[in-house]
Amino acid sequence: MEAVPVESTSSTAREVVRRLSLDLDTLFDRITSRLLTDIPLYASGAAGTRQQLWSIVEANVHDAFDRLVGNKHDLLAAVASGRLRAQQGVPLPDVLTSFRIGYDELWAAMIHEARQEPLIAADEMVDLSHNMFRLHNLVGDTLIHAYREEAQHLLLTRERERAALVSVLLSEDIGLATVVEVAEMLRLPVEGVFVVVAAATQLGQDPIPRVDSQLSAVDVASVWQLRQDALVGVLSLDKPSRVAPALEVLGRHASGPIGVSPVFAPLRRASWALGLAQLVLQRNDGAATVEQFQDNPMNVLIASAPDAAHETSRTVLGALLNQPPERRDMLLETFGAWIEAGGSAKATGELLNCHPNTVRHRLRRIELATGKNLARPGDVAELVAACHAWTQLPSRTWGRT
Repeated sequence: MEAVPVESTSSTAREVVRRLSLDLDTLFDRITSRLLTDIPLYASGAAGTRQQLWSIVEANVHDAFDRLVGNKHDLLAAVASGRLRAQQGVPLPDVLTSFRIGYDELWAAMIHEARQEPLIAADEMVDLSHNMFRLHNLVGDTLIHAYREEAQHLLLTRERERAALVSVLLSEDIGLATVVEVAEMLRLPVEGVFVVVAAATQLGQDPIPRVDSQLSAVDVASVWQLRQDALVGVLSLDKPSRVAPALEVLGRHASGPIGVSPVFAPLRRASWALGLAQLVLQRNDGAATVEQFQDNPMNVLIASAPDAAHETSRTVLGALLNQPPERRDMLLETFGAWIEAGGSAKATGELLNCHPNTVRHRLRRIELATGKNLARPGDVAELVAACHAWTQLPSRTWGRT
């Protein structure tokens, strides 16, 4: 059905508007009262005081009048209204409800005036209702578009701001005062229980989208920053026991390797924790797995000076690193089991499901390859440190095949 041109109903609209103009304050009061009664958010004052709402209602009613009589054709007022409500954080359903209430009360008032003497012809009011409906849709669609456009802009701006704050939080030279300020802006506690996460990514791609909402579902707050080589995040836990469900969520959504720092406190140590998470990530072979840094003094010591640990360990392990990969890994595994078994060949054999003499033979081969004597505690300590470095530092730095 073709819309009725505004020009064809402008004289009818002018007469109705003239009659309403004799007591507009009553109309403004009625619309404002309905907004405060029917919309809880408006009643709370979050969308403005009663006087502020009254002023907005006044402007919107006059805008509708101008359109109906043909004095105005632009949609700037609707655009401004949509953007304002988005900036205020008013939910779009509440915005649309308020818009509907306003037009509902306005049309009811126009019908009431049309029925007063002298009566306005019913056919004229039907035509006017058509234009009223058409303008209602036009203004409503414009308001929705402006709201969503502004909300998207605000979201992008806030995400950029949050990413910048996360970058500051993870920087090495952050001071206590800055930590407190950044934590407040990110809604994180300064004192608490935290882990840092580093997830491998392709350039510009989020490897674990929507993970923040999934973590929130298990009562873990998080903030994130997408970097060139990784998505990094700080997870705030109520207590250390929350680590397990957090890791489970990460594992369920992982599309690539994810490194996780040990639990730490306070928040100021986030930069330190990031280094450990990245270290775990770097040594991962690319599988979609979640691995947490094993928090023990030896591993932390190696992580604090990885270059020195790498060079020293290469010297300690010596020709052992030149062995074929299968033999090398088997000997290192045997040595690790021997340490875990307290130096007992029998207990080591039970761990590895082999004969104690086989264990002794492998240990002898380690001594020959490294020049170390496993009867000397100092040599054993050096090999233990070197093996920790082997497991903690990225594999590519060792030239693994």
